[in-house]
Parts: sequence; C-alpha cells; structure tokens
Amino acid sequence: MEIFQMSKKEINQTGVFERLAKKEIKQKEVAKMLDLSTRQIRKKLKEFRRLGPVSLIHKLRGKPSNNHLDDNLINKALEIIEEKYPDFGPTFASEKLWENHMIKINSESLRLKMIKVGLWQAKAKKISHRSWRERKECLGELVQLDGSPHDWFEGRAPICTLLAFIDDSTSKVLHLEFAEEATIPVMRASKNYFEKYGLPRELYVDRGKVFKVNIHNEDEDKITQYRRAIEELGIKMTYARSPEAKGRVERLFGTLQDRLVKELRLKGISNIKDANKFILDEYLAKHNAKYAIFPKSTSNLHRKINNFNLDDILCLKEKRMLNSDFTLRFKNKWFQLEKKQNTLIFPKNEITITTHLGGNIGISIRNTKLNYHEINKPLAERSQIFVKQINRIPWIPPVNHPWRNYEIKKQKEELSTLLKAELST
Repeated sequence: MEIFQMSKKEINQTGVFERLAKKEIKQKEVAKMLDLSTRQIRKKLKEFRRLGPVSLIHKLRGKPSNNHLDDNLINKALEIIEEKYPDFGPTFASEKLWENHMIKINSESLRLKMIKVGLWQAKAKKISHRSWRERKECLGELVQLDGSPHDWFEGRAPICTLLAFIDDSTSKVLHLEFAEEATIPVMRASKNYFEKYGLPRELYVDRGKVFKVNIHNEDEDKITQYRRAIEELGIKMTYARSPEAKGRVERLFGTLQDRLVKELRLKGISNIKDANKFILDEYLAKHNAKYAIFPKSTSNLHRKINNFNLDDILCLKEKRMLNSDFTLRFKNKWFQLEKKQNTLIFPKNEITITTHLGGNIGISIRNTKLNYHEINKPLAERSQIFVKQINRIPWIPPVNHPWRNYEIKKQKEELSTLLKAELST
C-alpha cells in the first residue's frame, strides 16, 4: 500500500473539492474560500475527479527545488571557508566569497550549510526588555563617541584603542582612528572629524576619565580638559549611564571587532599607521555603504569651524602664577616673558600655559598671546648641612643603674606603706 503525505492545508481542501465535485457549492465560492482564481479551481477540480485527493498534494513535495544550489558549488564554498575564513560569520563569509572568489550564495543558505558541517554554531537569541529611543532626525544632531581597547591586530601588534564617532540619525561612521584613549589623542581624533564634517550639536559619551572627573567631584564643578574644549566650541556634552544607553556605538564595536579585525588580517596590516590609512581610504566607505541609513530630515546640523581656531581650543590649558622677575616654571622648565608685550602684565598675574596637540607651548593672558623665551634658571640655592657620621657603640645601662632599679624601689615603697597602715590599725 502506497502512503502519501498531505499538509493540513491540503487535507482541508479535500472536503471542499468533494463538495464541489458533488455540485453542492459553486466554483466562485471555492475560489473565494481558497484565495485562488476560478481558472485554478477548474484545473484542480479536473485533476481531483481523475485522481482523487492525491491530486491536491504539491507536485514538488520530496523533490529538490528548481532553484536549489548546486552541490559542487556548495562544497567548493565550504572548502574555501574552512581554509581561508574559518572564523568568519555566515554573512561576512558570503560577502568575501563573492568579493574574492565570485561565488554568489545567500547568507542564510550559507549559514544552514555551515551549521550542518560544523563551521558555524547556531546562537539562541536572548530576549531582554529595553526602552526604545527614537533616532535623531538630522545628521550631526547627536554623535556618539567612544573608544574600544582590543587586540585589533591579533598579536601582530600591541593591543590598542579604536576611537569611533557614529551619527545617531544615520548610523554613519563619521570617523575611525586608532589612538590611545587619553586626552591629547582624543582631541586629535576630534579635530580630524571636525575638519571633515564640522561641529556637531551634541556629543554622547561615557563617564570615562577623559570626559568626566569622577573622583572628589560630588558637586560636578570640576571638568576635564576635553569637556572644557568641547564647551568652548559650543558643543553640548551628554553622559551615558550604561553601555546599553549608547547602544549604537557599542554595536558598532561588536561589528568592527568581527569584520575590521579580519579585514586587517586579509590585508596583512600590522601597525597603527597603515591601519588608519586603510580605514580612511577603503574600509570606512564600504562600511557606511552597507550599514548607514537615510535620516528623516535632509538637514545637516554640523556647524562650520570658520569662527574657531581649533589649535587654540583643542589643547591642554593650565594656570601658573607670574613671578616678580616675570618668569614662569612649567614642567621643570623656566620661561622668561619679554619686555615688549601686546597687553599689560604684572607680577602675580594668573598666566595660561597651553600645550598644543603637536607638543609646542603657548603662553597667554586674557586670550592674548605673550612673547617669551626659555631660560636655564637655576634652582634657589639651599644651605646644605653636612653631618659627620660617627660610628657609635650603643650604651647599655649598668646593673645598678637607677633606671633598672626603679620598679623594685617602687614595689618596696608600696609594700612599706601597706605595712604601716596595718600596724596603725
């Protein structure tokens, strides 16, 4: 006896066509019930009368799809992945197969094949509740800034930090740069971004030491050098209270730690200089073409930097008191102010010393630059007392010394006082 497999939908259709064959209902009604055309109903009815319920079974059931992938092509693709891209995800592997080997396979189809042969493991999706925040509407309205320390070169170079500026409205990566997560490198990366796009309305950052003073700052009246510079540029700075709050840049780093690491490996790049050049020349445009979206508004809220001198703002500024001989001491160096200046200065004035991104020093007061030169001023002479060291033998008191007999004498006096008290009673 031959066994046929029917779907639930086909089983339900059996009763309908039995009624139709008995002319209990009309073809138009059946067409409406099954969401088919009357032409399809007539064709299926003809087959039903000839073969019975078996005619309702789909003809391709148990057979390979007409559009199924060629087994030889799949095997070749899996061999390439195992040899050259063993740690690539299905989506990224699919892109590299087409980009480098001209093999076109859908990422989902490739994922199933990779799972089947053990090149990929299916991941269960974690369900967690989060409050959704709507994207900003315009480019430059909110830019998320963060750094990610990671082994970007997979041991070919020391672990370093990648700084990223990503626009909230479009998910467009505005700037990527390998640098140390310290004030000067972050300022330098910010300058590169500002010169390319302009000044954004708001920066969204974490509470790291470059962006916020976290120790002994309960009143939050102390600010970092970076925040001081950002506020001088008229940019609002907002702090995130959790990694989830700045999810866009966190997800970006997840993508980069997967894709960028492998791209650097394929290119054979093993140093920061070449990596930064590769990012600007090749990777950034390709990444944005794949992941960036169009904003709700076509307005660009970046402001031009024409009215600002970035070199005089994106720098370290420290205060020093002017000595009575018009000298200043800064980082163990002495600077002498010239007699001819563009403004009045007096001893005990508070002077601003600026350390620019290139390392050069600038001295100013009330936003006016001062003329100076470095001098070799000696430290104040101090009287030095030389103490002659004498090898002394430690003094040990003799046995009959009063110091040794103090406790014995004290006990005798207490005993004598006690005896006198008893005799008097």
